[in-house]
Amino acid sequence: MMTAKPLEYARANREAHLESLCDWLRIPSISTLPEHVQDVRRAAEWSVNILKAMDFGVVTLEETPRHPLVYAQRLDREAPTLLIYGHLDVQPVDPLEEWQHPPFVPRVDGENLYARGASDDKGQAYAILAALESILRSEGELPVNVKIILEGEEEISSPNLFPYLREHAETLSADAVLIADSAMLDPAHPVIMYGVRGSLYVEIEVQGPQRDLHSGTFGGSVDNPFNVLSRLLASLQDGETRRVLIPGFYDQVQEIDEQERALIARSPINDQVGLHLTGAPALAGEQGYSLAERISVRPTLEVHGIAGGFTAEGKKTVIPSKATAKVSMRLVPDQSPDEVLALLETYLKSICPQTVRLDIRMLGKAYPVKINFSTPAVQAGAEAFRRGFGAEPVYLRGGGTLPIVHEMIQVLSQPGEQEIPVVMMGFGLPDDNTHAPNEKLYLPNFYQGIETIIHYLYLFAEI
Repeated sequence: MMTAKPLEYARANREAHLESLCDWLRIPSISTLPEHVQDVRRAAEWSVNILKAMDFGVVTLEETPRHPLVYAQRLDREAPTLLIYGHLDVQPVDPLEEWQHPPFVPRVDGENLYARGASDDKGQAYAILAALESILRSEGELPVNVKIILEGEEEISSPNLFPYLREHAETLSADAVLIADSAMLDPAHPVIMYGVRGSLYVEIEVQGPQRDLHSGTFGGSVDNPFNVLSRLLASLQDGETRRVLIPGFYDQVQEIDEQERALIARSPINDQVGLHLTGAPALAGEQGYSLAERISVRPTLEVHGIAGGFTAEGKKTVIPSKATAKVSMRLVPDQSPDEVLALLETYLKSICPQTVRLDIRMLGKAYPVKINFSTPAVQAGAEAFRRGFGAEPVYLRGGGTLPIVHEMIQVLSQPGEQEIPVVMMGFGLPDDNTHAPNEKLYLPNFYQGIETIIHYLYLFAEI
């Protein structure tokens, strides 16, 4: 049974927890850049030292072909086991000139802590570590058995975590998984995320002549790869309904039922909020669905970049030899990224002229996930939010992609039993500038997040 001691400890040690988090944030653990390989390792070693100081029985630095991960466990009693996941790597800081303060010199301004990784994900992961410390220092033991993975490759799509999970599935066995790597709607509306979208990321390349050609001499005699690529891209989405035009794209899409639609409608997400957050002159999206539905439970298609030809200042009348575009699709249950890729390839090849060569390369994929939010482990998260934030949580599926969620469910669920519940309780905010300059963490959320996790650990012990 929970006493007041862990909460009292957490409140008395807020400054110490903030200072410790800032120490972690000072390490530029950018996993995608080779020059920061040792920094990712330093961030992992830092967390090893923190966990050892908290008297975790097992703490190891696990080597992978690229960046290490940290595994820890403390198995004190006959009680449910919780596997906690977080990541210690961060995004690059470009463009550096847009940062108001150096990205790896943490700075408190008002109620916000500014630094790269403050929200994604060191700040949220450390809230869990601080909660564990608060219980251990005040009570001497945890109410549940805990296993922890802190990954160093999440920002590069976890290439080595998935093999690690499969190889160590027995060691990692648990009754539920807890992840804090998401956002609340605002400080008054915490979110229980009961699913994430999958994704398919491709590069489409159109090749024409063997070399760039003079448009005066050769214009009208060959197909311009940019012209062809533009037509192909325009053929992927209806300009009015915003529906994806790839034949078969929606065949496997689960339509939301009235219960889920009513659940989503309770959220305070509306067009006014969307306009405020985006700064767009007007909103757009698939007809027939609300904004909250379009950003969570419906699939999408986006063009992210087009390259080729001449783009420097001035002019150059050239027909480029090739043009490329990067395109992604967010997927929802039961869409498979492999099946959608096959549909895309078949469609584009059927409409692409023989005057050019078409190449479609998959750059990344992830499967969508929908979680049963009525399970006791998830409902314990809802009650923890009520106690920690004093607010009723909103239930939403996340619009983004967390490949680790699908992988953990596949690897850690026991055959013949229900899927292992994954509890996603984040403490970030939509304006935290994750992946952008001036990333921040709202400190009241950080402190209340620590208390919420303390509540959750005791509630989870009772399920």
